[in-house]
Amino acid sequence: MSVLELDALSVRFGGHLAVSECSMRVEGGRVSGLIGPNGAGKTTTFNVICGVVQPSAGRVLLDGTDISKYGTHQRARLGIGRTFQRLEVFGSLTVRENVQVGLEIRRSWSRRKAALPQYLAGGGDPDPAEEIDLILERLELTHLADELVGALPTGHARLVELGRALAARPSVLLLDEPASGLDDHETVAFGDLLGVLASNGLGILLVEHDVSLVMRVCEQLSVLDFGQVIASGTPEEVRSNEAVLAAYLGTSPVGDGPAS
Repeated sequence: MSVLELDALSVRFGGHLAVSECSMRVEGGRVSGLIGPNGAGKTTTFNVICGVVQPSAGRVLLDGTDISKYGTHQRARLGIGRTFQRLEVFGSLTVRENVQVGLEIRRSWSRRKAALPQYLAGGGDPDPAEEIDLILERLELTHLADELVGALPTGHARLVELGRALAARPSVLLLDEPASGLDDHETVAFGDLLGVLASNGLGILLVEHDVSLVMRVCEQLSVLDFGQVIASGTPEEVRSNEAVLAAYLGTSPVGDGPAS
């Protein structure tokens, strides 16, 4: 299982230090969380991991290899996938066609045969149509396969974006506020889905303002405040951390309200 490591990452934009010596580890087969208020540096950290932003200092490692100088396409080929804070789907395409985009991009990288990841009911190398069907089935989108994504509610569109990311077969998946726009029922179902994907080998790094979801699905948490990691540990450890309580909710327990 892949391991993503951030080693003392720092990012400066002019005179502004957006991220300061951020270190954390994301292991395959588990959901890790990165939380903090708006402006804490979470999306900047994601951009560094994906290669959109170059760090001023520090390293990004995947399975022990320093990928800090790699381009975004190279990191994607190595197994880093992502969804976005602002929903990014092709509204004029169907659900099936959106997922197919991710699959076709991956297939253009290499013609070699590769076993389907375990989190997609692994084994063998199915043809494109079969693989898309597997992803739609996993995400419970089969009944919407031929619907235009632009006509779908946010909850289903979020799943389509996730399906497109999974079609590239990432080993580490970055999710930037994926529960935004979901109702309570959809949020619970989405959390359950993340647990299933992780239990079958996918490494997930979750940025999310819904703290109840974070506390339920994450095994490990890192907390950013003004670009610095002020706490890390299990949800229980973070929930009772004095620095986290002071930064977010005064003396109230973390689980009583949103992080920002």
